[in-house]
Amino acid sequence: MTFEESFTQTFATVSLEGSQVVLEGLRESDSSPETVETLLASIEECKDYLAEHLPWVDGTDAIDLKKRIRSWVLAEQLSQGGCWKILEKSSNSLTGFIMLDVNLKNRSATVSYWLLKKYSGKGYMTESLKLLSLYTFLTLKLNRMELFASVENEKSAAVAFRCGFHEEGICRDFELKNGIFVDHRRFSKLARDL
Repeated sequence: MTFEESFTQTFATVSLEGSQVVLEGLRESDSSPETVETLLASIEECKDYLAEHLPWVDGTDAIDLKKRIRSWVLAEQLSQGGCWKILEKSSNSLTGFIMLDVNLKNRSATVSYWLLKKYSGKGYMTESLKLLSLYTFLTLKLNRMELFASVENEKSAAVAFRCGFHEEGICRDFELKNGIFVDHRRFSKLARDL
């Protein structure tokens, strides 16, 4: 059996549990009008906070969110990636999301994430990234994870460092945000770094 065949049989956005958070895979049912409206309301509560590093937040609506959810569900079905809801374990409240884009040919994945403002600074993202890293390396048998953070996003860089990622350098003009090109820092972690 090839690596790709083995990966396709193994990959799923399974639930991952830590001491503070539970990562729960996004499902088609999460695109229901009620769920989308609840998520949209949560985003609206901290829109300025999120928009600082997530340009897609400005102008997003229920139709856009529904499309995003469906694209992540499809990516999982095609074994190309997945999206997990980050739930606060004690209350089962949605705190944010963590996503994995898979490149099977290179046995690597790019991770991205975000938290709602009221859950920031509690260690939830650090634990989420550690859980997903273990799953990526030990279960999925990928060799490399990488993430990108704008040079102004010190919180995201701090999460990467706490989770054992190594900074590789600056990607110049990596993202067009609000009409301005922004540099990003590139981080990586290898299976042998565990």
